[in-house]
Amino acid sequence: MSLHILLVLIFLILFVSSSSAIPMVTYSVISLGTKSDGQTDTTKAFLAAWAKACGSTADSTIYVPPGRYLLHNVVFQGQSRNNDITIRFDGTLGSIRLSDHWRCWKL
Repeated sequence: MSLHILLVLIFLILFVSSSSAIPMVTYSVISLGTKSDGQTDTTKAFLAAWAKACGSTADSTIYVPPGRYLLHNVVFQGQSRNNDITIRFDGTLGSIRLSDHWRCWKL
């Protein structure tokens, strides 16, 4: 293979790899001040992660690490500057009903 062809191939590889690098931001509910103990109200941290993801123009992931999370009634809504928000659940969500019984979902 000639040196000229090799240089063109190297340039193409570098160009494709640099242009396909899309910035992505991850917002962990733990880093936003909640605990995964199943007893702490995590609603504020979930809403904070949602607000940060909506306010970002980069592709965003809201990450829920392994653990148990108590989440009260919440609605995720509002205008967003973001076209790509992913929510990744590795934990278990729980909510308290009037009878104070847990109702859990593993997502």
